[in-house]
Amino acid sequence: METTTGGTSFSGRRKRGTLAAWILVLLWGFHYVVLYRPLRIIDPERYLFLRFGWAGSVVLLLAFFHPFLRGISPANWGRLLLLSLVGIVGYQWVFLKAASILDPVPLVLILSLGPVLVALYSHARGHESFSAFQWGMMILIGAGIFLVVRGEPAGKSLHDHRALGLLMAFFSLLFFTLSTLMARSLLSRVGTLQVTLVPILLGGLLLVPLHPSWILPPTGPHATLVLLSLLYSIVVALFICYFLWNLAIADIGPARAGLWTNGQPIVAAVGTALFLHRPLSFGQILGGVIAVAGFWGFFGKDLMKKVPGYTEIS
Repeated sequence: METTTGGTSFSGRRKRGTLAAWILVLLWGFHYVVLYRPLRIIDPERYLFLRFGWAGSVVLLLAFFHPFLRGISPANWGRLLLLSLVGIVGYQWVFLKAASILDPVPLVLILSLGPVLVALYSHARGHESFSAFQWGMMILIGAGIFLVVRGEPAGKSLHDHRALGLLMAFFSLLFFTLSTLMARSLLSRVGTLQVTLVPILLGGLLLVPLHPSWILPPTGPHATLVLLSLLYSIVVALFICYFLWNLAIADIGPARAGLWTNGQPIVAAVGTALFLHRPLSFGQILGGVIAVAGFWGFFGKDLMKKVPGYTEIS
């Protein structure tokens, strides 16, 4: 007899969570391409205020029609505020800063290290141990990412700017990993919709008072491009994708969700070549293949064996 949770079987939750992760591969992978040109037209800080000032306003409007703000305890409001500080104010600022300097493929590959950090956290806490093969795969991942980042085209930005971009990407990785662990903990206390929308609302409330004029619509010859990217970034990459991400975390856990979403570099690479006309070098292609193979080798064998639940990485 199949065990159920909340009226949904384990196999049903696994299928739903995996489908959510697959959709994320396409939507989040292409988001890196969508951000490339706009973040070289306006400051990433201005883009941050526009994105969350507008998104927070939409969430506030939705609250008048849907009671998703009800039933949250004071303690959980505090946890959601902390998640907003880490996952919205912190992560999004350094992520947009990194995206304004680096090409999409190196950035998405660096952020793909998130599941490995989750695994290392689990190992340090004693929840999971890894084989020598998996430790070898971790080294393979690092080698592949090194090849991709090293092969990034030079000349578009100064060396110190590139170093700043890599530093911001590193901080993005830390913030995203921490916010993923926090979101997973919160999903056992409040609903998926609340974990998705409330931090966006709180992030907007925290940011907008700092520079209210920055939420005014952009003007100039490239205003349409910026507005279209904001539409994708808010509706698709923020509302839809973060809901799907939280759903995947709740259904299959952060490690398995991270395994599937590590297909994002492929989408980013194809989108970069097609829409930005920036083909990858042979070294970058080789590094990307090595890194993705390392991710699959690290997580795939153990995760694919375990059907019910997601207790392998906690």
